[in-house]
Amino acid sequence: MFGLFVFTFSWGQREKTDKFPSYFGIFASPVIPNNFIGDVQTNMQDTAQSMFATYTHKTGFNFGAIVRIGLTKTVSLETGISQVRRNYVVDVSVPDSGFVGSQRLAFVNYDIPINALFYVQLSEQWYMNAAIGFSINQYPSDSRDEIFFDQKHKATVEARRTIRTGFAANAGLGFEYRTQDYGTFYLGGGAKVPFKDPFWGVVIATTVSSGNDKVAYSPISTGYFTIDFRYFIPYKRKKDFNINKPLN
Repeated sequence: MFGLFVFTFSWGQREKTDKFPSYFGIFASPVIPNNFIGDVQTNMQDTAQSMFATYTHKTGFNFGAIVRIGLTKTVSLETGISQVRRNYVVDVSVPDSGFVGSQRLAFVNYDIPINALFYVQLSEQWYMNAAIGFSINQYPSDSRDEIFFDQKHKATVEARRTIRTGFAANAGLGFEYRTQDYGTFYLGGGAKVPFKDPFWGVVIATTVSSGNDKVAYSPISTGYFTIDFRYFIPYKRKKDFNINKPLN
């Protein structure tokens, strides 16, 4: 009786898996800064208004692996892990000393999305889908670099984490082309909005052998758009086992 139950349960799970399969894929997308869900530029100055700095968000990238779990014919769950690299150019000026300089700065985090995916079938192989969900973001470290004005003067530019682990809202819309032998190809657009600014921009202008530092800082809003390219490897349906078929 127990063996019959196990066999029935296993067969039911197999039929369900074949009917609503799961897929594994890879993806890559540029990180596109904008002023709709973030700030392209963040300006700051020290309290004496003797030093000014600007963090300009440049195009970055996001890449990783993704798993799509079929729930029904029109609904799936997507998750995975990716690395997100945000690129900035930091411009610093100290007008009373005549110092001007700039430095590129990168801020990296790891992203684990959990999205609900909804399909609309357009033809035999073309589908449109919409995704909504959230991400768990891990920020492993701060980022820091320096601008040397001359041998005695420099500015330290930083991206200091406000949190180690945070959350962000996700949304996406795209089209995919499904083939049985070559896999699934997806092209779409997306948006990511952190619930909290993940880091502070900090600039410290210093003079060697002097304790008179100039400090400017501000939180950096980091929401961005993406253009998503995804590829899912082909799903091979399980073949029925024929007990009468010879093994060799």
